[in-house]
Amino acid sequence: MTNYALSLKDIRKGFFGVEVLHGINLAFENGKVHGLVGENGAGKSTMMNVIGGVFKPESGTMEIHGKPYEPSNPKDATKARIAFIHQELNLFSNLSIAENLYIDNLPKMKIGAIDYKAMKTNAAVQLKKFGIDEDPATIVGNLPMGVRQTIEIAKALIADAEVILFDEPTTSLSQKEKERLFDNIRMLKENNVAVVFISHILDDVCALCDDISVLRDGNLIDTRKTSEITKDELISMMVGRKLERVFPTVEKDIGDTLLEVTDLVAQPVVKGVNLTVRRGEIVGVFGLMGAGRTEFVRALYGVDPITSGRIVLDGKPYPKPSPMESIERGMAYITEDRRGEGLLMPKSVSDNIIMVNLNGICNKAGAMDFKKEDAQTDQIISELKVKVNDKHMQTAANLSGGNQQKLVIGKWLLREPRLLIMDEPTRGVDVGAKYEIYVLIQTLAKSGSGVIFVSSEMEELIGVCDRIVVVREGRVAGELQKNEFDQKKIMYYALEVNQK
Repeated sequence: MTNYALSLKDIRKGFFGVEVLHGINLAFENGKVHGLVGENGAGKSTMMNVIGGVFKPESGTMEIHGKPYEPSNPKDATKARIAFIHQELNLFSNLSIAENLYIDNLPKMKIGAIDYKAMKTNAAVQLKKFGIDEDPATIVGNLPMGVRQTIEIAKALIADAEVILFDEPTTSLSQKEKERLFDNIRMLKENNVAVVFISHILDDVCALCDDISVLRDGNLIDTRKTSEITKDELISMMVGRKLERVFPTVEKDIGDTLLEVTDLVAQPVVKGVNLTVRRGEIVGVFGLMGAGRTEFVRALYGVDPITSGRIVLDGKPYPKPSPMESIERGMAYITEDRRGEGLLMPKSVSDNIIMVNLNGICNKAGAMDFKKEDAQTDQIISELKVKVNDKHMQTAANLSGGNQQKLVIGKWLLREPRLLIMDEPTRGVDVGAKYEIYVLIQTLAKSGSGVIFVSSEMEELIGVCDRIVVVREGRVAGELQKNEFDQKKIMYYALEVNQK
C-alpha cells in the first residue's frame, strides 16, 4: 500500500452558506509530479488554502504519511514541511536574496545577533545548486521573475519541504525561465519531493506531470496517468463539454483610423513606436520579454510619462496622456497586473465593477443610486459569467484568478470604450474563460471599438487579431496582415532573424 506524502479524504468547504468543495479525495506521492487542472472557480485555490491552513474545512480529513494533519494556520503547514510557490511570489522585494532565503530561520551568532556572513555563505551554496549566478546580497526587487521564482523554490528546500505546491508558476516567465523551472521541478522529483503543479497551460502540465487530476465546480472529476489521457479529453473534463472551437469568428467591418501613434518614445525602454488602430480592428502586439510591449501601452494610456512622439485619438491630438484624461477620451486599459493595479482586492465584487463608472450611477444630487449599482453589477456578472456568491460581501481577493480577470474587464465594459488596451488579458485563465474573453473582444470590435491586444501567446494572437505588430528593443520590428500570419514569421521579427 502506498504511503502518500499528503492525502485528502472527503474534504468539504463552503462560503456564505454555499459549498464550493464537494468531498474531494486526492493523494500526492513522494517523487512524483501531480498536475491539477480545472476552470477558474473549479475549487483549486480553495483546496490549496485548505491544505495551507488558511481555510478550515467543514468536514473531511487530511493525512501526512498516514498521520492526521489538521492545520490551523499557514505556520502549521510549514511545520508539516508543506511549501507553496504562488503565482504572486511571497518574497520581500526590498530585502536581499540571502535575507529572503533565511527569513524564517535567520542564523545567529552566540551573542544573539544575526550572522550575516554565515547567511551569505549558506545562500551562495544554495544559489549554486540552482545555477543562479547572483550575489546573495542582491536586492530581490532587482531580479527577473524567473530568478525570483527559483529563490522561492530554494527557500522551500532550505525549510526541508517534502510537499511543494506550484500555483500557475509559468504565466510570467520567458521560455528560457520556464525551461529552468522545469529542470528545477525535475530535480525536486529526483529528491523524492511530492510536487503539485497547478496550471491552465495544458501543454506544460502534460509535459511535466506523471498524473493529472481534474476539478470542475468543486468536484474531483477524475485522476489519470498523463500517458493515458489526451489534451482534448482534459479540456472536455474541465468544461463538462467538448470545446469545438478555441477561437470565435465574428463578421465585422473595419472602419477609418481611430488611433495614430508616431515615433512614441518613453525612456528608457520605448524608443520610437509607430502604430495605427482602426475602428473595429483588433491589433495584436507581440514581443519577447523586455521588448517594450507593456511599457508602450502604459505610456500610451498615460501611466508612464512620454518623452516624445505624437498621439492622435479620434482625430484629435493627445499630447500628454494621463489615466484620468484617457478615461474621459474613451480609452480603457486592462493591466497585466490584475491584483496590484487592476482591482481593489479588499473591496467587494460590486465595488470593483462600478469603480470606473461612479458618475454613471450617481443621481443629479451626486448621491449613489443603489438600484443602478445593483443593475450594472448584475449585468456584468451575468454577461461575463462571474462566479460569485454575494456581490456585496464577497471581496475580489476571494475570487479565483479567472473571475478576478473578468472583473478587471467587466468594470471597463460599462463605459463602452472606443479604444480598449488589453495587456495579457488571458494570463492565468482557463480554456473556457479564455473563449468567453475572446468573444467579448470580438463583440467590442464588431460594435466599432478598436482593440490593442498584447499577448505572449502567438496562437491566440493569430486566432483573434486582424493584424499583428511585433515589438523588438522598443520599436516595431515588423507587421503582418491576417493573410500573412505565421508563427515563424512572427519569431523572425521578434529575434531579428532575416526571413528567407
